[in-house]
Amino acid sequence: MKKKFLLTSTLAILLCSLSAVQAQTAEVSVAGSVGKPYNLNAATFSTLKKVDVTVKDHDAKDHHYSGVSLYDIISKAEAVPGNMLKGKTMAKFVLITAADNYQVVLAIPEFDPAFTDRVIVLADKEDGEALAANLGPYRLIVPGDKKPARSVMRVTSIEVLDARKP
Repeated sequence: MKKKFLLTSTLAILLCSLSAVQAQTAEVSVAGSVGKPYNLNAATFSTLKKVDVTVKDHDAKDHHYSGVSLYDIISKAEAVPGNMLKGKTMAKFVLITAADNYQVVLAIPEFDPAFTDRVIVLADKEDGEALAANLGPYRLIVPGDKKPARSVMRVTSIEVLDARKP
């Protein structure tokens, strides 16, 4: 009887943990050195301009991703005053964190349209379908990288930080 109870309790804990991970990834916190921090969720996401990119993924095949440009996301949070990246704001960068605490860093000029044509996307669709649960609901896609190591799955936060010394 104790083994059956233990097995049932363990299963219940695992299901609760899985549920917590899924709930954790349903919203992306946009915060840090910004004028207007906010939480990005399905409702907010739907109000932003959609973009599409095609990249080779881990399987070395082309995949089409749809979502919102990272620049638009940080612009909504007023990360760069007047959307003019210059002077002191050149030291700002973005830290992207996933549900499993995997993190990557991107310098804002890497995706600011005034500096590059590259469009980095927070995607919610792959090949026309919603992202699989193990990838989403939001995944960062970084076109042009030789390795997809910065294409973060299950993004939970986008934090704008400043690298300047105090």
